[in-house]
Amino acid sequence: MALLDRIKFDGSPDTMVWKYPKDNIVFGSQLIVNQSQEAIFFKDGRALDVFGPGVHTIESNNIPLLQKLINLPFGKQTPFAAEVFFVNRVSRLDYKWGTLTPIPVEDPKYRTLISVGAFGQFGLKINDSRTFVTTIVGTMPVWDGNRVTDYFRGLILTRTKENIAKFLVQRNISIVELTAYLDELSKTAEDAIREEFARFGLDLLNFFISSITIPDEETKRIQKGQFERVEMDQLGDERYQRMRSLDVMQGAATNPGAPGTLLAGGMGLGMGVQMMSQAGQMTKQTAQVATQPAQATIECQKCKTKSPTNAKFCGQCGEAFAPLAKCPSCGVEISGGARFCNQCGKPVGPKKCKDCGTENESDAKFCSKCGHNFGG
Repeated sequence: MALLDRIKFDGSPDTMVWKYPKDNIVFGSQLIVNQSQEAIFFKDGRALDVFGPGVHTIESNNIPLLQKLINLPFGKQTPFAAEVFFVNRVSRLDYKWGTLTPIPVEDPKYRTLISVGAFGQFGLKINDSRTFVTTIVGTMPVWDGNRVTDYFRGLILTRTKENIAKFLVQRNISIVELTAYLDELSKTAEDAIREEFARFGLDLLNFFISSITIPDEETKRIQKGQFERVEMDQLGDERYQRMRSLDVMQGAATNPGAPGTLLAGGMGLGMGVQMMSQAGQMTKQTAQVATQPAQATIECQKCKTKSPTNAKFCGQCGEAFAPLAKCPSCGVEISGGARFCNQCGKPVGPKKCKDCGTENESDAKFCSKCGHNFGG
């Protein structure tokens, strides 16, 4: 006479899936499924009957799919080969995620790659037991909850990086300003990741980005760029360049010189006097330039340096200027890359997304609605 079994969950509270160790099940045995659990019968790798919470006596009439597959006799206490997996469907909200190494993200304001670290927390609940076991767990006897972070880390980091980059472009903000938008950024990242988890029978709960980190040296570099940009806007490009040259020459003239350098000893003194004289002349020229009327210029879209309107290439970085175009409002010739007419001040024209038809600003890199990459 076969010995009747009590088939019940015997894993730890953190276990998401646990396989009953015996492969031979006896008719008449009791299957005990706790609250927030499900039990799935497997035969030859196929997920068959699913049992919810409660006490179930294993009989031929309550496992119809398994009975049909193996054509069991209807006698009591008949053993048959099958596997039972218990699935824990309790919500767990304390999964941690984070970047092991910083991920490079382009800052749309300063056109430079910044190393960004991102960290946060999320929750999961198994929504479809059959899908989760067949697509993730497979034949593993135990699937611990901590495996989830290892399994989905690549997915989370890839989607988060893409979402951060798209968010920066759409808002036209710098990476250093992201901390003020963490709640909104978390919500958009959750929406982007949720569908991927659903493919494996999981519900994503409360996805948070708790912190964004940037190395100190890169933060200082951005702050320096901010200061120089403000200074350039106040002085104008030409006066700014002259002032920088003045600072270099004044520093060289006041340097006492080191052995082996060009400015060492008396030569340093003589050249220092000569440089100071040149600096005085440049200061005078700068003052004269400041009193002259401003000439019409065109701004380089890459480095922001201004050049004469008839220039074909930027004198600072060599970037080719876009061919001239006509303003649709007043008909004046303007740069093809200009956003506004320098004669009437009206916008030149939006950039239309070919995927969704949304109109964007002429210098937009991504569509503000669907995220289409205009450069791709």
